[in-house]
Amino acid sequence: MQATHHLHIELRHATVPTYVVSYLFPILLLLYEIHRVGRWIYDYGMHFSNFRYMGYEFLLMLVFVGVQAVVGVIFLLGASIGGHHDFEHRVSNLLTGLSCSMVVIAFDLALQYAL
Repeated sequence: MQATHHLHIELRHATVPTYVVSYLFPILLLLYEIHRVGRWIYDYGMHFSNFRYMGYEFLLMLVFVGVQAVVGVIFLLGASIGGHHDFEHRVSNLLTGLSCSMVVIAFDLALQYAL
């Protein structure tokens, strides 16, 4: 008989919708932050002293993270009610995605107040 080795990678056990819900929001938020900072550098150079007065855009980013959290909770409630076998993996992936979004927000706050 031939022995097969099974890979037990943590990310393999979650479903595709888990990845979409978990990581689509942080990717979109990161792309928006790159666009926002790039536009600032194009217009004003590397002078970020007035970056905090940019207007509604930071509030828009915070609302987007709030929407991510709400969608994540709804997704987890649906998985919990449905009794899916990969519930723990979904929780860890959603928390990782939310953490990635928080890193983008922290970077933006660093540009606003530290520089």
